[in-house]
Amino acid sequence: MGCRLLCSVALCLLGAVPMDTGIAQTPKHLVTGPGRRVTLNCEQHLGHDEVYWYQQSGQKPPKLKFAYRYKELIENETASGRFSPECPDSSRLYLHVDALEPNDSALYLCASSRDTAPHSQPLPVHKHPGSSRGALGQPKLAQHLL
Repeated sequence: MGCRLLCSVALCLLGAVPMDTGIAQTPKHLVTGPGRRVTLNCEQHLGHDEVYWYQQSGQKPPKLKFAYRYKELIENETASGRFSPECPDSSRLYLHVDALEPNDSALYLCASSRDTAPHSQPLPVHKHPGSSRGALGQPKLAQHLL
């Protein structure tokens, strides 16, 4: 049983805030074994034309993995062919991960923005009480833990 726990890959998707933010990731949580294929889903309903995937491992800052603008891949910061994004339209972005490895366990964040340039690190989202929009030009975030 100890080896089974060490060899598991945990995927969790956590909402950035408890209210409707206009961007969501599913599934909320996922625990699976090495070698499996998973798909993380991101949907935004903010009318933004750019969507991003970030990966955060441990206490390190998030790293940009992929960025799309108008369904076109504009940033690919992964050397591994096991990670493949799919952007069927500006409101949806999927992240497929093949042949999962234990070191793939991380927090995966999806963001969308009206901005015209991807960010190497996510910008903070400032929210007013009752507001579901971030400050102009700052990505809206949702989270996945893989």
